[in-house]
Amino acid sequence: MRTAAGAGTTTITGAAAPAELLRESVLAGRRAARSAAEILAGAGCTVDEWLVLDALGRRPGATMSELRSATVMDKATLGRRVDALVTRALVFREVDAFDRRVIRVHLSSRGRDLLSGLGARLAQAEQPDHPGDE
Repeated sequence: MRTAAGAGTTTITGAAAPAELLRESVLAGRRAARSAAEILAGAGCTVDEWLVLDALGRRPGATMSELRSATVMDKATLGRRVDALVTRALVFREVDAFDRRVIRVHLSSRGRDLLSGLGARLAQAEQPDHPGDE
């Protein structure tokens, strides 16, 4: 059952509520991803590449396994994204000092600069065009 809860909002009750909330969350996520993709494309970056760069900014020297967990990408997709970032000299791989079977990924200085710029672009896009346009 749907009941009006206020100006432009709807409250969902009953068995449909969890499914409706999930649907709204998924749609909001898609809208946000589409908006981010447009902003990032202007800097020559994809959403997946930004997620990898961001994860490395938060956890320098992450393993591929840690990156998979942080970015929620499958192994093959993550490998391709990291390869593309290596080719662009935005990240580099390094063999772990203690376990040579482990490969760690690091941001290069160029990658850090790009990540900083992307963060600024995304933050600016979140700002309303005019004061009070929220």
